[in-house]
Amino acid sequence: MLRPVILAAAALLAASLTPLPATAAPAVAAPSVEQVPVTVDSSNQSGWWRPLDSFGGTDYFAYNAPATAAGRHEVHIASRAKDGTWRDGCLPDASGACVTYVDDVGHNQPSIVLDGEGVIHAFVSMHGDGWRYYRATRPGDVTSLTEASSTLPDAGLGFTYPVTARGKDGSAYVMARAHRDAAAVRDGRLYRFDTATHAWSRVAVIASGTNYSFYPDDLQVDAAGRVHVLWEWGPWPATTHRHLGSYAVFDPADGSWRDVTGAALTVPLAPGAGNTVVYQPYEDGETITSTSRAVQTAKLAVYGDRLAGIAYRYLTARSGSTFTGFDVRYASWDGAAWQRETVLARADHAVDNSATIGVTRAGAVTRIYFVAEAGGCGGVRSQVVRAERSGTTGPWAFSALGDVRQGLQRLRAQRSVNGSDLLYVTAPVTGALWRATVPRGGEPGAGGPFSEIADRLLTSGAGGRNVALNASVTVSSVLRAGIEGGKAVDGLCSDDSRWISAEGDTTPTITVGLAREYPISEIRVRSGYTKAPVPGTDVLRSFAVEAHTASGWQQVTSITGNTAGTVRVPALVTADQVRLSISDPSGNALDVARVYEIEVVSRD
Repeated sequence: MLRPVILAAAALLAASLTPLPATAAPAVAAPSVEQVPVTVDSSNQSGWWRPLDSFGGTDYFAYNAPATAAGRHEVHIASRAKDGTWRDGCLPDASGACVTYVDDVGHNQPSIVLDGEGVIHAFVSMHGDGWRYYRATRPGDVTSLTEASSTLPDAGLGFTYPVTARGKDGSAYVMARAHRDAAAVRDGRLYRFDTATHAWSRVAVIASGTNYSFYPDDLQVDAAGRVHVLWEWGPWPATTHRHLGSYAVFDPADGSWRDVTGAALTVPLAPGAGNTVVYQPYEDGETITSTSRAVQTAKLAVYGDRLAGIAYRYLTARSGSTFTGFDVRYASWDGAAWQRETVLARADHAVDNSATIGVTRAGAVTRIYFVAEAGGCGGVRSQVVRAERSGTTGPWAFSALGDVRQGLQRLRAQRSVNGSDLLYVTAPVTGALWRATVPRGGEPGAGGPFSEIADRLLTSGAGGRNVALNASVTVSSVLRAGIEGGKAVDGLCSDDSRWISAEGDTTPTITVGLAREYPISEIRVRSGYTKAPVPGTDVLRSFAVEAHTASGWQQVTSITGNTAGTVRVPALVTADQVRLSISDPSGNALDVARVYEIEVVSRD
């Protein structure tokens, strides 16, 4: 049995749960982004998890690390002390080596929580599996975790999506989806670890419905000790598009469940439990199986002893992809009804946002964190974004956090003891993990329009900025409507987003007019057809790359007999136009030019 820590630990816990008063004004400081000295596995990505916690001035980051065997991962926990020193430990198997699990993106990610004695609890790598739970034998020690799954209730069930929180009294909570597939039910359950008895018990089956699946989103504990619970519903057995975003509150003082008004609830709750539980109801013909309208990923902001609001992603039109096309929304209770607003409309911008979101509140200022993504010819680029607003109405101001990264990013945000925000940010494809802190100083609502961030994300890339994006284009001919020259500068590399010249145009040309003169470092020409019967026959075969300088047109290079889909041309010139003069459009019987994209990379 673990020994209770001294009263100082309890004082630290109480401090961590006491909200800042609305008038608190921390000193102005810039956000800090620190790379964690570890390597994460490509499976280390999720929208529901809680992979971070803080206790006694130390931050804890849980992550999947690459295993020796392909398609598997280890689970590690890293800790950062007040002096900036990092420690790292893996969860052990029976032999003492690092335990490994099968990769399962979106499911097998770790959630952790430290209880009031500073003991680490970790729930890892479960997708319909029995409990996979580890507990530290020494407070705060990331190298002392041991397997302890047998100490949890409901051992015969499979579990998915564990989400954790620390109670005001120092207890530990975990919410997870439990699989009862023989009954066509996957319900939501809440469990509590009591530091007085060092034992787990089931608090309640939160919600359940035949032919429905419960999707955990978030747990937050308020200053009064109440546990705020957030979830979504999908059809049984599973779906990537969810519905009926729902919210309820558990009070451990009397064991009651209540809605946002404080009215009593009886658990388990059914899907669509009423408009005081469902913050995001069905819209415009939406049903539990809809894929054109849906909820996906949500988080709670709790401040003081009450709910501040809920940030979430909502799909308003079928995008053709499971995870794209979502708006960023914010819901809050005004005392009479849920008020829903669109913070960022996907249709208003050429960039998307990915399946991850966070939200915090301090005083009157709300912050929503999300990841903007721009797909295209160079692969996905992403940027962590903060939307901030003071008060409950008015526009949101947007600012970037960290750098534009190649590949996707995922995040989790929480408010720290001093009122600043602590973020866990990972770029799993590149193996990176960052610890970001965003102070609460400065002018509330600082930032600008999202369009500035979107423009930078769309035009940034390796080596500089693509100044040809959405530029004016002139072409010698077009094969048919819908494949005009503008398709060659729209940032996309798909078969339905190409310029194709007309048959009979044996020497086609395409000219890109830039907004002004730019110092150019490279010109990239991407051409071809993904369904070419013989690879390389549909790319541009022979062409000259020309730049218009103050002295007139000059040839940068001439390409002959090309078979590559992407041609990168160094171009140390200053120019206001770029032109391709094509002498051999392709090696195909339909001898036309097929250009996905022309990118002009500027050093400016």
